[in-house]
Amino acid sequence: MKCSNLSFCLFLGILLGSFSSLYSQGSQLKGKVVDPFNEVIPEANIRLLGTERTTRTDAQGKFTLRLIPAQLNRVEIRHVGHQTTIIEVRAIDGVNYDRTIKMLPRESEEVEIVGQKDATSISDDAMLVSPIELDKVIEMPIAAPSLEYYAKYQPGVATNSEFSSQYQVRGGNFDENLVYVNGIEIYRPFLARSGQQEGLGFSNASMAQNLQFSTGGFGAQYGDKLSSVLDITYRQPKEFRATVEAGILSTNLHVEGISKNKKEPEKPGKFTYLMGARRFSLAYLLNSLDQVGQYRPLYLDYQGMFTYTPKSQYYPEKIRQKANGELDTVYYANEKLKFTTFFALNRNRYQFLPVGQETTIGTVTKAFRLRVAFEGREISAYTTSLGAFMVEHKPSTRLEFDYILTAFNTQELERIDVEGGYLLGEVNTNFGSEEFNESDFDLGIGTLFQHARNYLSANVYAGQLKGRWTSNNRSTHKLLFGLKAERQDIDDDLKEYAARDSAGYLVDSLGNFGLDYYSRGQQVLTNYQYKAYLQHEWNLSRSLKLSTGARLVYNSLLDQWMFSPRVQLLWKALQDLDGETRMRFRLASGMYQQAPFYREFRRFDGSVNLDVNPQRSLHTILGMEYRFYAWGRPFLLFSEAYYKRLYDLIPYEVQNVRIRYYPDEIANGYAYGIDTRLNGEFIKGVDSWVSLGLLKTEEDVIGDELGYVPRPTDQRVTFAMYFQDELPINPTYKVHISYVYGSGMRYGAPRRFDLRTFRQFPAYHRADLGFSKVFSFADKPGGRNKLGMESIWATLEIFNLFQRENTVSFTWIQDLNGIQYAVNNRLSARLLNARIVMKFR
Repeated sequence: MKCSNLSFCLFLGILLGSFSSLYSQGSQLKGKVVDPFNEVIPEANIRLLGTERTTRTDAQGKFTLRLIPAQLNRVEIRHVGHQTTIIEVRAIDGVNYDRTIKMLPRESEEVEIVGQKDATSISDDAMLVSPIELDKVIEMPIAAPSLEYYAKYQPGVATNSEFSSQYQVRGGNFDENLVYVNGIEIYRPFLARSGQQEGLGFSNASMAQNLQFSTGGFGAQYGDKLSSVLDITYRQPKEFRATVEAGILSTNLHVEGISKNKKEPEKPGKFTYLMGARRFSLAYLLNSLDQVGQYRPLYLDYQGMFTYTPKSQYYPEKIRQKANGELDTVYYANEKLKFTTFFALNRNRYQFLPVGQETTIGTVTKAFRLRVAFEGREISAYTTSLGAFMVEHKPSTRLEFDYILTAFNTQELERIDVEGGYLLGEVNTNFGSEEFNESDFDLGIGTLFQHARNYLSANVYAGQLKGRWTSNNRSTHKLLFGLKAERQDIDDDLKEYAARDSAGYLVDSLGNFGLDYYSRGQQVLTNYQYKAYLQHEWNLSRSLKLSTGARLVYNSLLDQWMFSPRVQLLWKALQDLDGETRMRFRLASGMYQQAPFYREFRRFDGSVNLDVNPQRSLHTILGMEYRFYAWGRPFLLFSEAYYKRLYDLIPYEVQNVRIRYYPDEIANGYAYGIDTRLNGEFIKGVDSWVSLGLLKTEEDVIGDELGYVPRPTDQRVTFAMYFQDELPINPTYKVHISYVYGSGMRYGAPRRFDLRTFRQFPAYHRADLGFSKVFSFADKPGGRNKLGMESIWATLEIFNLFQRENTVSFTWIQDLNGIQYAVNNRLSARLLNARIVMKFR
């Protein structure tokens, strides 16, 4: 039969489509919700997460919910007086599921849900959680998409370079920050002297599931650095997902998935895989610097995590009654054993063939210009590899053990042969002159020469045991404990010198020939460290939690024991009727000790001084978190005041991102300040935040009779913000803006110990703007198109929106009269960047 009428054919097609939908198989979840005594729970709200599908239990506690076939469905059950419960069902088309779901009373311990937490919720511990979902970090307009860069926007964190992934926390330096990925400690490069040599940070944002950050007062399970902890957890795959990113600066590929369980399709498979590869090049940004030449940087990164669970068992819970009449529910672990293999390989190559440089410094009324012509090249290479094997053993959910073996290796080299001829002149600043902005006369002329042949190899081998035990459902008592043995091998071959030649400069007043500096040393060091920690968390009441603990560390190179006691008191001062915390106070104190790794031992001439003590810091912190609603939207205010007393400090100076220690000197010091962050939905439906930090830090070198002087990291004011907005009529169009401000840090003439902090950097301003468009396929079957693509995200970014000429370091030049000038080494100018991100599922 043929359709002669177009309208009739269209109506018939729609009608047939409707009938086909009615007779499609589909998938449903049917069940009953009960309490621990099998009493039915009526009027419980049931929702399929990520959709608008909801239902309620009837008077018999029964319900029916339509599922989405061919994917993992997460179903949330809520009821007043009971804990929120989430179950997962991997739905198969045509298969219906029947479950009996038990809900625990609200006074029992909350069910632990692994995943991204609400940005405005107050965490159960003292760590700050990420204020946005981590899979959206990739949307931020930052030069390098890694979580170390993202940490710069947190309160108490300071930075003065967009090229570097390093940051300073509450008056500390780059070496004082702990970074963990799935419990594995991560190390930064040793020889890097500038941010452009570093490449990306270690962590891959596309693979991350959770991020926690502490700027001080952290528990005994984290150790042995003075300032901060960045704890990153990579995702445990539950379905196939992939991300493909392409841009001017970076290329990123990520894929994850889980094997199928052929015998029981509704249960997860035994194998999971999570892999990521990144390619990053800063050449586009570096070409905007004052130093002109051929920049050839390239950073490659490969990471993979594979898990194997031999047998997944779903034991029923057992209800028992204690002697005092209290009910206690004992759960058995779903996964008693899990084996995880993790590897990472990072390869960084940086080559620079300088040609020339022209930099103008000074003021509107008095300015100077430096012109330099270069020959030679600079090469640096860093290859790091990390491997880990982990076994998770869970006899029950009350007791867990982690056995971890790790091996880390870094091979680093620097080869530099650069010669330059410079001309320093005074600039005509008379606006009416025909020679305005031209050099009137020359103040100095000379040559620069730098040579380096530096090679370093480091190995770190470690084995550790970590455990956790809880006493009951309410976690009245929780014990965290661990043991670790570690071996560190350092092989360093250093040969470096530099000369600056001008009249009476290279040859001193006595006629002696000398170099500006000369470093030569060859060191082979082996160090063993044995560590143990114990932490007891005690819920004194529903609103009061006390955490006490200590770390014990033995360092063979120093032949010293280090004991670090720590204590935290958390008070939930205000709670909602449903038990959610609205206001919480935190009081924390403890000793933090950092033994030298290698940089702290090495003098400027390449020799080492092993007769040093661990640096120590006594933290005292008072903090507050307050969750509130404004304009009908949630917000979280975080604020901490802190005081750190510092002992046995090893003074240092900072040259870009290179830290040079003075191991023959000892200092005591202090740091105090206040940090605040406000995050929430400033614009409805999207997360934003602002943070502000105030700081003062000084040190007193023993025996120099100068008293307290500012530390190199004495950055008095820091401010950061990240805002998002979207078009009300079309939310797929968004705008993102990030901004960082930091008042000037301290610096001085290089290798002048008494003058290392007598000057101040110009303030650091950095604003980046991004415009993005999201193409979503949520309306397609299964939430993706025929190629499995879930969404396409495209952005246009403007880096350094306000064209701020930020200074990262200085080159020191001397004129004919012996006067030294600090010539600014500036960072990148305003540039455009484009990226596209495709997500598959």
